Amino acid sequence: MTVLNIKDKVKNNKLNLSGLNLTEIPVKEIAPLKVTHLDLSNNKISSTDNVFSSLTSLVKLDLSNNQIKSVAGDIGSLQKLAHLSLANNKIKDLPKGVSKLKQLKHLNLSNNPLKAELADAVGPSQNNAQFQSAAVNVIQYFKDNKSDSKKQDDKQNKKKDKKNIKASPNGVQNDKSKNKTKPKKKSSFVSKVFGFFGMLISYTLLLVVLSGLSLYGLSYYDKRAYGNVKAKILPYWVSATSNLDPQVAAKVNYYLQQAGTNFDLAVQTSIEASIKSYKWVKANPTVQQSVKNLNSAWQSLWDSIFKKGKST
Repeated sequence: MTVLNIKDKVKNNKLNLSGLNLTEIPVKEIAPLKVTHLDLSNNKISSTDNVFSSLTSLVKLDLSNNQIKSVAGDIGSLQKLAHLSLANNKIKDLPKGVSKLKQLKHLNLSNNPLKAELADAVGPSQNNAQFQSAAVNVIQYFKDNKSDSKKQDDKQNKKKDKKNIKASPNGVQNDKSKNKTKPKKKSSFVSKVFGFFGMLISYTLLLVVLSGLSLYGLSYYDKRAYGNVKAKILPYWVSATSNLDPQVAAKVNYYLQQAGTNFDLAVQTSIEASIKSYKWVKANPTVQQSVKNLNSAWQSLWDSIFKKGKST
């Protein structure tokens, strides 16, 4: 059925799609029409999923004589719904959302294989008065079930609290559940794999940094030995980068060269600053005396603490 045909069937905000062999509710076509009365009876509809939340303007809905096995939970969004017919379907239970239908005055659930408790709440729906009482009874049924389940949960929680809390000899209550250590969450295989590779990368980077520091230290104190080490390492690096794309290899070598130059400058600057500091301290007797006084003060403090600790 096209959108145009559905629009043509709307009269006074009422839409009759009864007996058209529909297998599903055309909600996309119906929703924009904002109809208040919708008749979908005598079709082959089996599902009501993702339908009711788009039809909130409905006051009357007829889904009788279909093949519906369950009613979607979003039926509670039909806040204006006053008349609902689900007769002659395959419904065994209703969702808790029915309890939110505050305007529901008429409910027909006849000829459905309802479970015993719900069937008792509905009663023998055969006439209009009983359909009205069925609506009230079903809403009350879900409200009672909700409160009963809440009471049962509260009772279970109280029983658990009584078991966990015991009075101590001083009359103070100790909650043993608080002392229980929470079970450790088992790490998944994926997290273990990522953890292993992260640790491997960290140790590799640490090894590279330490190797770089050793090489730069060697280059400062023994340039000849550094040259020999560099001559042995360089062929390995060339063979490793030979399989790369020439442009990629050139960029890698360029950035490594820049990083090495910057690192070399940083090391050289720090060494020069250390030498200057040493020469400045050596050239100032006052500073040397201050350093000696500071060292002797620390030594005497340490000796006094050590002697006290040893004597006690």
